[in-house]
Amino acid sequence: MNAGNQKVVYLGLSGGVDSAVSAYLLQQAGFDVRGIFMKNFTKMVLSNGEYTPCWTAEWRDALRVAAHLKMPLVRWDFEVEYRRDVYEYFKNEYAAGRTPNPDVLCNSHIKFGAFFERARAEGADFIATGHYAQTDGNGRLLCAADEEKDQTYFLCQVSRDALRQTLFPIGHLKKSEVRKIAHAAGLSVAEKKDSTGICFVGEVPLKELLAEFIQSVPGAIRTTDGKKIGEHDGLAWYTIGQRHGFGILGGGAPLYVVAKNFVTNELLVGDEHDPALFSMCVVVQAPHWINPPTAGENVCARFRHRQSLQEIASWKIVGDEMILEMNQPQRAVTPGQFAVLYRDGECLGGGVIA
Repeated sequence: MNAGNQKVVYLGLSGGVDSAVSAYLLQQAGFDVRGIFMKNFTKMVLSNGEYTPCWTAEWRDALRVAAHLKMPLVRWDFEVEYRRDVYEYFKNEYAAGRTPNPDVLCNSHIKFGAFFERARAEGADFIATGHYAQTDGNGRLLCAADEEKDQTYFLCQVSRDALRQTLFPIGHLKKSEVRKIAHAAGLSVAEKKDSTGICFVGEVPLKELLAEFIQSVPGAIRTTDGKKIGEHDGLAWYTIGQRHGFGILGGGAPLYVVAKNFVTNELLVGDEHDPALFSMCVVVQAPHWINPPTAGENVCARFRHRQSLQEIASWKIVGDEMILEMNQPQRAVTPGQFAVLYRDGECLGGGVIA
């Protein structure tokens, strides 16, 4: 990573250790770094006895980092775009009974969409983020050095055009190395915990977030052999593969969600070995390609973040869908999540599981 002629980089500075170290490394490499804090979602939360926007603490941490590094920092508001392109999608998918992955949409529509376009319009040579991923300079998306932290799954819908002008300064590092660099640089967020929950929304209970939009309609819980064992409180609140007590007394083997029947409003459950929990064929809607594989090429897939790569026996495109035939049965393939394809350490793209 070499700046050359003082290339200008607009960096998404979130208030976390990863983006802070990214800013520091870019400066050390000679780039002219401009920090951008993205305000995408506002929810008032109680903090120290008063209600403040949910992003306030992150903004303050970003300000401290920028001041320490003597770099400019401004706040850009993408709340309209986020609510339209990510939050509405999130709500609509849950209302339809699927399990969406809003972080994937946040990356494609906000960080590498609205943010990228505005930065480019203002004259940025590159944008940068603290994602654990790598690029080759020609827009190919490569896996991070830290396999446990690799975030290419969440970047599968990003455009190659954006990736050509993106820097991932920590993609070649382990998380432990990032924290060591943060300590050495005197960054106040060196030991800050990683953020969890929904991108830019945080750790808000799902029912609390969606209750005003989704009506809970109770129905029967049945085993896959047809036995009724209880009542659910709305199909939207359950995910394929989810382990649940289902209010059943007396113990016994744990049960898992294997299907949701929207015609009868029934939740189907089975034990961990129930055949209904496994799939040999996966249908993927409208795959987006960063670097498309050639017909018949050997590729692998993952169907959730941090899943080990799964071998594909064969794949084909039929209309606007991709059909994956797997070598091994896949457990709890979940409609609404993403199937992402890989080849030799490169993320090729992917699409929504039907």
